[in-house]
Amino acid sequence: FTPDFPPALTEQGKEMEPYLKSRYYQEIPDDHPVIRAYNRLRTLLGAKPYFVITMNTDDLIFRSAIEPDLVVAPCGSLHKMQCGEHILEAEAVRNAVLESGDVSKAVCPRCGRPLQFHTVDIPGYMEEGYLKQWEKYTRWLSCTLNRKLCILELGVGFAHPQVVRWPFEKVVACNLKSDLIRVHSKFPQIGEGVSSRGVSVKASPVSFLLEEQRL
Repeated sequence: FTPDFPPALTEQGKEMEPYLKSRYYQEIPDDHPVIRAYNRLRTLLGAKPYFVITMNTDDLIFRSAIEPDLVVAPCGSLHKMQCGEHILEAEAVRNAVLESGDVSKAVCPRCGRPLQFHTVDIPGYMEEGYLKQWEKYTRWLSCTLNRKLCILELGVGFAHPQVVRWPFEKVVACNLKSDLIRVHSKFPQIGEGVSSRGVSVKASPVSFLLEEQRL
């Protein structure tokens, strides 16, 4: 559940849009509803063991109370850049591009190659940026086999269903002690094979978490 990016900020052109988005999400205040929703989720989890897969690239989850070492972000981050060989923090390069209005300044300080934002939608996306955390997640998941498990899926659509949506249903199908709660404003439907242990909620994830009466 990424905050909407103001359309007015795209007036500088499509090539500047990812730079503007990167800065916009970095400057969002800590009391923004999305960050408050993450904090609410952390409160609900309490002392229970958990792991979070985020499809978002805004990195707002890392500004919440959720432990960063228990989060994996397979779709990358608008706060990092890559050249095909290196992955680095985006802030300095991003700010130089925005100040000059010249995207040719986006070059890797290590090798001089052109930089792109480190997100899954670019050609040559470097998966090594998240693989270490993904391995940690899969080890954690293996320990849940034949144990009680609640899978809470928040706002996951069909952009990359092979990453979260379908694997979550597969986990529920394999682990008969697991349940799935799917929250989505448009696509809350649950596959027939696991529907008996699934709860479908048609709502935005932020409102679902922040409206106390729901939980």
